[in-house]
Amino acid sequence: MLFDGKKIEFVLLEKLKGVDTKGWIFFAAAAVLAAALIIFLVQRRKKCTEPAAFTGNPTPTVILVHGALCIAISFVLSYFKLFSMPNGGSITLASMLPLMVYSNRYGAKYGVMAGVVYGFLQYIQNPEMTHWIQMLVDYPIAFGVIGLGGLVKGERNLVFSVLIGGTLRFLCHLFTGAVFFGEYAAAGQSAFMYSLLYNAPYMFADIAVCVIIAMLPPFRKAIRSALKY
Repeated sequence: MLFDGKKIEFVLLEKLKGVDTKGWIFFAAAAVLAAALIIFLVQRRKKCTEPAAFTGNPTPTVILVHGALCIAISFVLSYFKLFSMPNGGSITLASMLPLMVYSNRYGAKYGVMAGVVYGFLQYIQNPEMTHWIQMLVDYPIAFGVIGLGGLVKGERNLVFSVLIGGTLRFLCHLFTGAVFFGEYAAAGQSAFMYSLLYNAPYMFADIAVCVIIAMLPPFRKAIRSALKY
């Protein structure tokens, strides 16, 4: 929303009007599929029998220290880019994984808080935006929802946490890509299809890197030792 002294221009509403009906249907279908995936993963987790998620009751101070450490590691890893897209987005060296491990260990509440902080750090790293709502959704919200992977806790469910958090972050970028960058779509191409083709390759690749590393026995041994699973 911009104020020029004479009128208030609702930029966001204009952007939303530019998205066609097929685009909204496509986004709704993607959201439903994501919700179905999350429900499936949560139910699958409940069916798993495993020992207690934690070996002790960490103090709030310990939880916050671990959170700061995971945020710092994620931020450093975000500088190691395997591939970068021209208008933002990249495949990194599993930069989301420390946040996913943290949320899996301590739960969604702490995971979301850590993700929001990390999202603002990401914006500071690359301070570009077309609208303040786009900035909020693409940074603190998109990285904050990674913490919802903490809905399933316990080391054996780490891959589920990765899939949940990664999928929710992808939906955030899918939405902003269509609403705020749909003007770059080719003639005859819907804004959401453009956003899907732009965001899916790097996001799914980034998620895949996190899944692969999360499944490695040496990595699991390391986090068991560091976070006392």
